[in-house]
Amino acid sequence: MSPAHAVVLGASEGLEAPKELAGALWMHTDPSGAQTLEDVAHGAQQDRFVQLPGAVEKSFTRETVWVRFTLQRASESGARWLLRLRPPRINDATLYAPDGHGGYAETRLGDRQPFTGRAVPDHHFVFPVDVAPEPRAYYLKLSNAGVPLRAEIDIWQPAGFERFQKRDYTAIGVLLGAALLSVCMNLIFMSWLRDTLYGHYALYVIAIAGLAMARLGYLAEWALDTRPDRVAQAVLAVNCLFNTVATLFMARLFGFRRHWPPASRCFMAVAAFNLVAFGLALTPLHVPIGPWVSLVATASTVFGAAFVLYLIAVRRQVQYLLPAAAFSVGTLIGLYNLVKLWLGDAIPGAAPEHLYLLGVLVHLILLNVAVADRTRRAEREVLRQRELALSARAAAEQALESTVARRTAELAGTNAALRDEIGKRGRLEARLRQSLEETRRMADQQQEFVSMVSHEFRTPLAVIDAAAQSLDLSRFGRESTVQRRTERIRRSVLRLSLLIENILMADQLRLEERSLRLQSIDLQAVVHQLCQGFNHAGAERLRPITQGPLEVVADRALIEIALQNLMHNALKYSPPDSSVSVTLAGVGSTVRIDVADGGPGVPAADLGHIFDKYFRSDTVATVAGSGLGLHLAREIARRHGGDVLLAENSPHGATFRLDLPVFGPTPEKP
Repeated sequence: MSPAHAVVLGASEGLEAPKELAGALWMHTDPSGAQTLEDVAHGAQQDRFVQLPGAVEKSFTRETVWVRFTLQRASESGARWLLRLRPPRINDATLYAPDGHGGYAETRLGDRQPFTGRAVPDHHFVFPVDVAPEPRAYYLKLSNAGVPLRAEIDIWQPAGFERFQKRDYTAIGVLLGAALLSVCMNLIFMSWLRDTLYGHYALYVIAIAGLAMARLGYLAEWALDTRPDRVAQAVLAVNCLFNTVATLFMARLFGFRRHWPPASRCFMAVAAFNLVAFGLALTPLHVPIGPWVSLVATASTVFGAAFVLYLIAVRRQVQYLLPAAAFSVGTLIGLYNLVKLWLGDAIPGAAPEHLYLLGVLVHLILLNVAVADRTRRAEREVLRQRELALSARAAAEQALESTVARRTAELAGTNAALRDEIGKRGRLEARLRQSLEETRRMADQQQEFVSMVSHEFRTPLAVIDAAAQSLDLSRFGRESTVQRRTERIRRSVLRLSLLIENILMADQLRLEERSLRLQSIDLQAVVHQLCQGFNHAGAERLRPITQGPLEVVADRALIEIALQNLMHNALKYSPPDSSVSVTLAGVGSTVRIDVADGGPGVPAADLGHIFDKYFRSDTVATVAGSGLGLHLAREIARRHGGDVLLAENSPHGATFRLDLPVFGPTPEKP
């Protein structure tokens, strides 16, 4: 290139605005990608450069492109300049700048290079260059894979670029601040109006702001500055999340489910596809899945636009005009941006990067207006309903006045009787209130008495049990008569102790005075310990069946009481020559304990009452019991988030099942 084509950099240029290199760029295409700087600068390829009228445009290509331009500075200009390359979605960009010694210094950038390696941190690619007073040729090697190659090149003075960078980041900050303000306002609207659509729109604003930052190169600068290999994956993942949120938001905003359920299901399928694509975007499959994401997004957008047009034009749903305009403007600007990106300067207009930001801003502004219009329409409907209510109230008042005037004479004669009736009812209410208070007081006294008596019974029962145990150990304990009687004494003491424990525990659970003492326990060990140490006649009939240790988070003391009651019932109501199986198994996130006996089963008439407090079936009136065992076992299970139920019932036996969640009860909401 002759000095006549050199771009002369003056002292006043590159301070307030960049010095554009459009018109001074020469391009050469290397289909093989094997040509070197020596080939294009000094070999036969140097004469194959073609002058470009504007920016570098190659549409969809995987070929390597060489760009040549000549720079020189005025004598009064500084030597250090900053060469900026846009947009930030260029895979590889290598600048060969004269080093002043007859050679070239190589600087390699691109979205596949770590951001931390950039000499000038910016979301665009910025090359520091030293420009000589004499014309010198510079070479820029560009390559892209799978996306249109468009490159705009300009040059700044460092001071001017620093001021521009501050303005650029300020504008981005204002954009993000406006998005944050919109999110906060819509969350407030959601709270005030109890309409989750505003929350969905807030999520949509977050998604579109995140997508804009990713496409403009800020993702590589702010989050993945050391992982360039993840940038493309992250951009695709953000795109998939945006598609998911936008698809669901559009379907809800335009009432797809109400107007045509198949359209809603179609958009739900698109959202599901994008969620799957989001997962694949973080894997090596992100390369083949990318075109499918774009294809599905385009198809769903076209389908959605056609359906909304049908709603407005055919079904006269004019309330959708404003949100339809918001989506239409954003879509049209986006399509124009794509055409501009593909065809380059053959299409008039601003740069694709600026068009993209313009589309996002216009889309969000119009969509904010549309969502606000929804609030206005809702408020207008409320006012209309209020006016209707006021009109109805006025009509009712007029009718009431005429009715009152007509019946005033009739009511005058009944006022005295009504006052007497009111007095009687007041006195009756006072007596009822006094009676209710007395009943409550007596119930509390009764409960206190039962608790006191239960506590007082423990000491003498312990003494009786100790005496019987001592008698067993004495020399008289060898006599069969003494052994039978001491065994009966100890069984009676055990039955009374269990009854007292059940009464006290039922009282504590009813009043919620006992908080759960949760800990991790091994139910296999608990079941074996209870079966081996169960102090009840026929305890040797207990058959524990376990598959291995099963850990749960529970109150061990309460669980032992529940299991003791189930085992006690099974032994008590089954023949003395039959076994009682205690089966422990894990089912998903639940531990299941089945206590099966060989008794007569539960009568059909009693099935609805067996878990009632103090319920005793007439068929087992001869068997001692309190009617608290099953009730207390179920209460303990439900306090843990589980349950006790009758799993099997037949004339040959019954199986009671205790289910407990592995991770303990769900915390109650305050």
